[in-house]
Amino acid sequence: MGYQKQAVTISANQAHGSGHATVDEAGPLTAFDGTGDDFGNIAIWGTAGTDLIVTVTAVGNDADGRGTKYTKDALTGATFAGFSGNTDTHDVAAGDVTRLHSADVTLHATNGTLSIAPVSSADGYDLVENDTVTVYSYMGAGDASTTVVPFTSTTTAAVASTAYTEANGIVVPAANYLGADPISATSTRLSFKSLTGTAVDDDIVLVHGSNKYKAVCQMMEAAINAGSVGRGKTIVVTDFANGIVPFSGQFDLGITECIITNA
Repeated sequence: MGYQKQAVTISANQAHGSGHATVDEAGPLTAFDGTGDDFGNIAIWGTAGTDLIVTVTAVGNDADGRGTKYTKDALTGATFAGFSGNTDTHDVAAGDVTRLHSADVTLHATNGTLSIAPVSSADGYDLVENDTVTVYSYMGAGDASTTVVPFTSTTTAAVASTAYTEANGIVVPAANYLGADPISATSTRLSFKSLTGTAVDDDIVLVHGSNKYKAVCQMMEAAINAGSVGRGKTIVVTDFANGIVPFSGQFDLGITECIITNA
């Protein structure tokens, strides 16, 4: 199953009120180019961001920093309580993790820039320098999903994901495995004979910890050998939404993205 995760620390020129008149920006989060530092491009992005989960971790206190519809910490489930002297839910306290509703998030169709609507009554979030914006994309990501981020932050009705595409997942016979290529210190391409019978391979790029190419090869060896104990047995290599990343602890891979390209 394909997925992506990237955390971006907001710079001064991305923070609210620093030149962007109508939106805050996190990024730009560019399409995957093999360097291992990119956001990736495995989903067909919905205009409302419903195929993404976006959270903001506050670096410090910020009065009236988020819309009033945001009431609950996305990691702890605790009701936002503001900070000393400012105790409304829309007063952001240091350490608060706010999960943004898809209506307040837009991903540019071509340049990868993630835009967050500024605060306006119930809606939006005002980014502050050194806030951390974390973006997840996976099959089934949506406002109601709690498989990766435990809680939703908003009282606004959830919107379903639009991320269901064939490119989000792939199951291949072990016999189709052709080998692994080190694309960079932090990314490895796994190649398989095409399921459609074409001359072009099915490719999977794993983005992982630095210098983990050998460990990825060992993981694939273990996965293929594990499948030999029972004919037709399926070995899951990544299923991020359900918390399944077998072998990653055994080989200390630190996988943060799985980018699938079907022939």
